[in-house]
Amino acid sequence: MYRSVSTQAIVVRRARVGEFHKSLSLLTEDLGLISATAYGAYKAQSRLRLGSEPFTWCTAHLYHNPVKKSYKVTELDISSSFEGLQADLGRLAAACLWAEIVQKSYGAGEMSSGLFLLFRDCLSLLEKSDPSQEQGLTLQFLWRFLGLAGYQPEIGACSTCGASLEGRGAWVLPRSHGLACAACAGQQGTALPPGALRFISVTQDLPLSAAIAVQLEAGARAALRSGLLGLVQSVLEGPLTSIPWVRSGR
Repeated sequence: MYRSVSTQAIVVRRARVGEFHKSLSLLTEDLGLISATAYGAYKAQSRLRLGSEPFTWCTAHLYHNPVKKSYKVTELDISSSFEGLQADLGRLAAACLWAEIVQKSYGAGEMSSGLFLLFRDCLSLLEKSDPSQEQGLTLQFLWRFLGLAGYQPEIGACSTCGASLEGRGAWVLPRSHGLACAACAGQQGTALPPGALRFISVTQDLPLSAAIAVQLEAGARAALRSGLLGLVQSVLEGPLTSIPWVRSGR
């Protein structure tokens, strides 16, 4: 009945089951977001103990029961524990925000492979980032998540009337998942200055390591962060509880 599967995975969440077991949420490269039980993982001598902690990137070896649609962890070969995240509460809070988005989006459905790569690469850069890069990484994660989920707004034109937004700034309209000009927005939503739109245009196709090196004025960065969080929460149809803990960069 059981069949063995192996996949690249990141531990998004873990919860205690009984005295010694862990229930894990794993974002995988080819299976999406799955739940798996790591039996005995809380025991001090368990070979699963370290690999089953949050934000660990590993090769997960699993038994899958197709009838019960359940997974059992048999081995976790650690690629990275991203230990640098534990040294700074700001970095850890950013990672928790991204993990909450992964969890509430169910791994972004059919786009889970792309989300796995985005999450892994952001965690890798976050581990050694300074505060300014941390804030830039969150902007990139939010924007690129919207693209993977199919809700990334067009930044060149108003979503209502089609007027060009170049050099004019825009208003974020979370309910319609779009950007609007001043006339169509009616001063509703979050205002983005022209610099915020230029920043997205310049960085969205760059490798992450290059994108986070591009500077953005603090006020524009704060506005963009607020607007992107509004869009993401609209896509997820609910609030993100991790937001208050993440450095705003104001």
